[in-house]
Amino acid sequence: MVLRTSSLLTKSSSHPPLPFPALSALASRYQKATQSAPPPILSLTGRYLAFLYHLISTLIAAPHCYAVVVVDADYRFDVTRIVVRNSNDNGSTSGASFQNPQSDDGKVKVSSSYPATTQDLKHLYVYRPARSPAAVKAAVSSAAEYMLYAAHGSRDRAWWGTVVINGTGGDVNAIWKGWLEVRREEIAGFGVGMCVEEALKEREKRQATADARGWEAVAAGGRLGVYRWDG
Repeated sequence: MVLRTSSLLTKSSSHPPLPFPALSALASRYQKATQSAPPPILSLTGRYLAFLYHLISTLIAAPHCYAVVVVDADYRFDVTRIVVRNSNDNGSTSGASFQNPQSDDGKVKVSSSYPATTQDLKHLYVYRPARSPAAVKAAVSSAAEYMLYAAHGSRDRAWWGTVVINGTGGDVNAIWKGWLEVRREEIAGFGVGMCVEEALKEREKRQATADARGWEAVAAGGRLGVYRWDG
């Protein structure tokens, strides 16, 4: 019996839908410019974990409520980063804080960039194969069979697709040379001719700006577009 978590792919759809219209438009521009077609929908490079936490948190949370598979051959994917995080988090996989702040009525506050709750994490399936192309391929295949036919806890959800970290074969791949570079938003440097005293006065203001920086995913050096989010 095929469960509710059958793949979203159909004959009329070449890839699962991205939850962000701006990112979907950016991916379409890249495919048109390069005359390519998915899969993968996205091929990430740079600080890709920050983007994956944002994407997956959105996919498994309401209103989308998908189930998602992650094949992590890099061993750095941290499921706790899917839920609401501290604004000072730098997107790395160690030494950063995260939190689930609550409002006065006791309800968990939801971040627009990381909307998933701990309950949503039940619908995220993480595989960690050996670091070899054959092992990654086998994990992707095994995960697909499990999501389609096994009696797991996401039977009432649609399976969005598979994210592969440090490998290929997924709907989203994170590799060393992808076309979508993830990085922190840049801030302007000190003005030309600024003296030391002026620079010192600006330092605190600039630090606050740096701490509040968001993230950006840049396609083809920005020529095909930039997708930004808070983080």
